[in-house]
Amino acid sequence: MVTKISLHLPLAIVILLSLQHSYARESKVSAVFVFGDSTVDPGNNNYLPTIARGNYPPYGKDFHDHVATGRFSNGRLVTDFIGEFMGMKENLPPYLDPNLTIVDLMTGVSFASSANGYDAFTCHFTVDGH
Repeated sequence: MVTKISLHLPLAIVILLSLQHSYARESKVSAVFVFGDSTVDPGNNNYLPTIARGNYPPYGKDFHDHVATGRFSNGRLVTDFIGEFMGMKENLPPYLDPNLTIVDLMTGVSFASSANGYDAFTCHFTVDGH
C-alpha cells in the first residue's frame, strides 16, 4: 500500500535540490572556515601528535570509497553539507593537510581539531602523554 507521503517525497526532494542549486548559484559566500572539535574535525588530528584520531574503521564506512579520513563520523560532516550548500565544495579539507592548494585556502578549510577544549582534561592527548 502506497501512502500519500511516499508519493510526495520524490517531489519534495526535487524541489529542495532545485532550491539548493539556485541558492548556491546566487550565493555571495566566497569561503567557509570552520573552527571546532571532533564533531567537525575533517582530519586535522591526522597531522598532530595525538592519540585522538578517526583515521581507522568504522570511521568513514559511508564516506567516498569507504575511507576513514580522520572525520569522527561514518561519512560526511555537517560542515561538509553546509559548504556544499553554500556552493563552495563538497567536503571541507583539514587545514593541516600538506596537499592543500591555494584555492582550498581561498575557498575554505576546517581548523577543527578533535579533543580540544578549555578544560585541560579534554585538550590534546599526545603520544608522549603531555
